[in-house]
Amino acid sequence: MRPLAHISLLSLILLVTGCALFVPEESRYLRSAQDQATQEDVLQRLGQPRSTATTQMGEAVWVYEVRSIEPMSQNSWATLGSWCSEYILTFDKSGILRQWTHKSYVHGGELMPLSCNSTVGVQKPAL
Repeated sequence: MRPLAHISLLSLILLVTGCALFVPEESRYLRSAQDQATQEDVLQRLGQPRSTATTQMGEAVWVYEVRSIEPMSQNSWATLGSWCSEYILTFDKSGILRQWTHKSYVHGGELMPLSCNSTVGVQKPAL
């Protein structure tokens, strides 16, 4: 029974750490920052957003796009494509991060569009 408990515990640890490897760095940061980070904190960590807006309720909305090219995607023999992750952050009137969403899009071999959510890209489940 004892070896089974050790194997179960080791399996659980490997599962948890393995899944963490596939969660984007931005998502890990935003999870820890929600309901406590200020706009200045987010600026220092993620840099300037791609765009900003203000809702009718006075909340600030920032949009970030993180782009990555698949290995060899610019090779004419193997056009695997590129990824674009879109993060939409909402700050309350006092400048605290209250909500965020993450969507990932894959663009299959064509040139990277101007916006992540263009009609060319296919939305993929975000981690």
